[in-house]
Amino acid sequence: MVVKPRGESFGLTEALVRALAGETRLVELTGDDLADGSRLVREAKGQKVLFAIGPKSAEVAGEARGTSVVSVGVANPAQVRTPGTYISFYPRLDKVFEYLRGTLKAKSVGFVFTPARNREIALAFVKAGEAAGVAVVPVTIGSTGDLYRSIKPALGKVDALLLAIGDPVTTSRESVEYIVEQAEAAKKPTVGFLEGLTREGVTLALVVPPAAMAKAAAEAAELPPAVGKKRIEVDQMQVVVSRKAAEAIGSSPEALGAQR
Repeated sequence: MVVKPRGESFGLTEALVRALAGETRLVELTGDDLADGSRLVREAKGQKVLFAIGPKSAEVAGEARGTSVVSVGVANPAQVRTPGTYISFYPRLDKVFEYLRGTLKAKSVGFVFTPARNREIALAFVKAGEAAGVAVVPVTIGSTGDLYRSIKPALGKVDALLLAIGDPVTTSRESVEYIVEQAEAAKKPTVGFLEGLTREGVTLALVVPPAAMAKAAAEAAELPPAVGKKRIEVDQMQVVVSRKAAEAIGSSPEALGAQR
């Protein structure tokens, strides 16, 4: 059984149904948490595994007892109460830093995030950066004022800015526009992890293809149920580059290793 939010737009539902390669029941949430939870408790009886797409679906799936939960499309599992296996939206971080150090020639990068939403992910990036020999400078944004005070000084210390997924900073068009404007002025690339950000002026995105996330989810369902929360990073990574944004910093998609 696949639990999905209404209007899911990352292509994960279709990819997951294909990966499961069988008759798959879809349960679409209505947005009424109480009603959705009650319905799922009834309909999940006899199910060994529930596949949840997005944080809201993962929360609701946790209401069903006696089933294990495998989630995709959750940026930071620490923000969700449900134990289970979480297929990361981020590519394997060693691959991310291999790209940053190799293609971008970055010795230091800024990680832009809101502590209340992405503290755990920021810590994972700091640790992965240390292992790869790339310094990760946390750029913490708690308010609009922080954004205007922090971005320009950070750009003077780093070779690129990384933007956390599912963060108030990266879900605000105005914030992304300001970050992009300042980064272009400094001729520094901005790096997101959702393809859609490249349409908002972010230089490039390092993304996990939906099919790869779905395949990892299907394979995780065959493993023993996770104790607590288990986060799995997917091996595949695609480099998606905005030609306009690349040229704005004096580069090109080819120089940035674009695959799309």
